[in-house]
Amino acid sequence: MFSCNRSSISATQLGDWVAGAPIGDPPRGNASCFVIGTDAYVGLGYNQSVGGTGRLKDFWRFSVDSGWQQVADFPGAPRSEAAAFSVGNYGYVGTGTDLVNVYRDFYQYDPVQNVWTRKADFPGTPRYDAVGFGIRDKGYIGTGFNVNWMNDFYQYDPAQDKWSLTPGTSGDFSKRQGAVAFVYNDQAYVVTGANSGGMVRDFWRFDPSRTAAWHQLNNITNTSSETFDDGYTDIEREYATIFVNGSTAYLATGTNGTMVTATWAYDIASDRWSRRTPWARAPRSGAIAFTVKDSSFVGTGNNGNNGTFDDFDLFVPNRVYNPNDY
Repeated sequence: MFSCNRSSISATQLGDWVAGAPIGDPPRGNASCFVIGTDAYVGLGYNQSVGGTGRLKDFWRFSVDSGWQQVADFPGAPRSEAAAFSVGNYGYVGTGTDLVNVYRDFYQYDPVQNVWTRKADFPGTPRYDAVGFGIRDKGYIGTGFNVNWMNDFYQYDPAQDKWSLTPGTSGDFSKRQGAVAFVYNDQAYVVTGANSGGMVRDFWRFDPSRTAAWHQLNNITNTSSETFDDGYTDIEREYATIFVNGSTAYLATGTNGTMVTATWAYDIASDRWSRRTPWARAPRSGAIAFTVKDSSFVGTGNNGNNGTFDDFDLFVPNRVYNPNDY
């Protein structure tokens, strides 16, 4: 178990990391997460010490008021790097890998009944390291890896229990694995990740209400002739985590050959990035993040050497970092 090693941080930077409650045993990396109402659900993932393939199938509910409580186990094979999203009052989990098999089975979680139900399989190539997100009454899974990198996306309609291929990404949308995605105002944003060419730099917004659903945003490294991106030196990464608080998305943790602690704030309205206080604990990739009741948390992950984490920290965006909060 790992938790309390701090990175070197300047106390003048904006954004405070505050120690929170760890998830139940075992610690894990490359877990999956979705949010229903005011509760977050975290499960699956990897921990070498459990034996076998090291993959997990337990799930946990987090409430700001009551902390962590274990819920029904995922009914499919234990796995890591699965995609997840929520639509309405239900959570959905599918795809992933156990290092031997790559999956495309797909399940719905009912938090009221605490029951999982198998649904129509994901129709694309089985994959892992994909992203998932929900917009209004539909869910989406795309990108990922299985022998080759991918950039296709599929839409899931819970009312019909049917999948369909979404409007295509353009040829400029880099195939990738280990990307992150977030949703704001019924639009999804997909960023970071890597492929055979290294870290990808292109950044995309998806609006399912438009015929031309995909719109390219500014790259996340210094590729323009303008000055706004001159300091974009360490946004690129894979296996990062991202969350939205207010009208800003925050990118944290991950790896770009070495573990990355730099935290970046993305102003959605202006399409601009700015630095925030770096991640305060031990560097990691494969963490997860969520926001519930206006409170944002980052936790779990792996250290790149089979070590996994159970810690969770609260990020307070508009407060200066205070090392005494650990």
